[in-house]
Amino acid sequence: MKLNPVNIFNDWAKTGKDEGMAKAHEPSVLEILQYIYKLYDTPYSFLDAGCGNGWVVRKVASQKNCTKAIGIDGAKKMIEKAKLKDPSGSYFCTDLMNWEPQKKVDIVHSMEVIYYFQDPEKIIKHMVKNWINSGGLLIAGMDHYIGNPKSYSWSDDLNVHMALMSGNEWKNIFSNAGLKNCEFWETQGNDNSPGTLVVSGRLPRIN
Repeated sequence: MKLNPVNIFNDWAKTGKDEGMAKAHEPSVLEILQYIYKLYDTPYSFLDAGCGNGWVVRKVASQKNCTKAIGIDGAKKMIEKAKLKDPSGSYFCTDLMNWEPQKKVDIVHSMEVIYYFQDPEKIIKHMVKNWINSGGLLIAGMDHYIGNPKSYSWSDDLNVHMALMSGNEWKNIFSNAGLKNCEFWETQGNDNSPGTLVVSGRLPRIN
């Protein structure tokens, strides 16, 4: 029987492994954020789905155009850490599949999260329908994908469900959820590993 990934992330928060994850993911996330900043040179609101200890939320909140930055995560210990580091921030411990923000946001970002869901298309459709403003952006990074062979064993290594798909398969899921201008690319990798797979799409603007 596969484990609940939330329990694993709670344990990682207790042992400080979240700090190592943040450091490992930072180069790819910074590349994703630069992509976002180029798209949005006007005020925007931001939500990090699976925010961990909140490090991405804090980075984005420091930008002059960010009017609101929210972090959500299913792991209680991660959210406790986020609130400890950023007492005035907006963090919620919740089941992503059943949560809706009080007010929709312009950008939903997620790093290393959506492939843990049994039905990734379902969570993406939920985000598109309930989280994102007209004309808004959904962008997700993942290191577990077809094209990164070192990641293929992760599901068995951790004994958790992980959806292993190609960039084209993720792009199709984004498109099926109602997003337009869907695309995918890989961030800059190195000799030991390919880059992070990034998938993005925009919700059509309603005039």
